[in-house]
Amino acid sequence: MSWVRAAAALLLVAGSFWSGGVASAQDENDGPTITPVAQTESEVEGAEDVDFDENQAGIDRARRLLIAIAVVMAVALVAYWWHTIPSRRLRIAAERLADQRATVQHGDPDDSTS
Repeated sequence: MSWVRAAAALLLVAGSFWSGGVASAQDENDGPTITPVAQTESEVEGAEDVDFDENQAGIDRARRLLIAIAVVMAVALVAYWWHTIPSRRLRIAAERLADQRATVQHGDPDDSTS
């Protein structure tokens, strides 16, 4: 059963890399593009100059934030998946039951049940 989980994890990682590659490949194609339009002061009075470097910096910050959120969510998903594996949960429950039975049979005074 562990090879199934390993294969699923491998498919998940490969799929995320593949979808990221497809998205970046689509950016390079001749699809719709957004080009900045520079207007002269005579066309729009009181217009401030647009700082495209500052806009790009904001876009880069947002992209890094979204990537960080995606990484945190992926780690949380893996932790949840690992914690809820039925075979692991069954093994832990059996160990706890064996420990509890051993405690009851030996009559440990450390047991705080009344």
